[in-house]
Amino acid sequence: MKPPEFDEKNWKPVPRVQEWPVYQPEAIPTDWKLITTTYEKRGSSDYDWKFYFHQEILIIHRYLDTISPFSGTPIRHIEQYEFPIQGARWFVDNIKRFFLKPGEPGALPAHKFSLAEYCGDEKLGISRLVDCYARTPGYCLKNQSRCEHPDQDLCQCFDMSDEALFKEGGYLALFTDIAERYERGELEEKP
Repeated sequence: MKPPEFDEKNWKPVPRVQEWPVYQPEAIPTDWKLITTTYEKRGSSDYDWKFYFHQEILIIHRYLDTISPFSGTPIRHIEQYEFPIQGARWFVDNIKRFFLKPGEPGALPAHKFSLAEYCGDEKLGISRLVDCYARTPGYCLKNQSRCEHPDQDLCQCFDMSDEALFKEGGYLALFTDIAERYERGELEEKP
C-alpha cells in the first residue's frame, strides 16, 4: 500500500498545551503526590521511574547522574512525561485493540500500527515499535499535545518493551493500578 501524499493545504497541527518546566529531582514540587516507583533495566542502563499525580496530571519522571566518557564532567539526564490522569485507563483499554483480529469490534485496521484519540483535552496515541530500546519490539504511549523535553518539535513518547509492558507487575499492571486507584478516588489531593 502506498502511503498517502501530504496535503499541506488541509494540514492542521495538533494543538499543544502550555509546556511544563522540567524539574530537577531536588526541586520536585511538594504538592506532587508520589503514586509509585518502578525499576527497569534497558540494555545496560538502569531506569528508576517515579510516577506522580498533580492536578489531574500523571507525571512520569526519571533522572540519572553520570560522567561524560569524553570530557569526564558530570552529566544529569532527566526524562519527564505528562499525561492526563485519565490516560492511564485510556492506555489500558486501547492497548487491547492491537490484539484483536481485523474486523472484530474495536480492532485496528490490518494496515494500522498506531492509534491516536483525544483523552480529555489532550491527544494521546499508542504506537507499535519494531525497535524499542534495547533492540526489542514494544509500544509507546504518546502525548501529542505536549512537546518532548527539551526538543520542541517532537511529542512526548514513553517507550515500553513488550517484556516490560506485559510481564507480571509490568507497565500494563502499573497503568491498570493507577487507573483503578484514580477511579476509586485514592489519588485525590487533600486540601
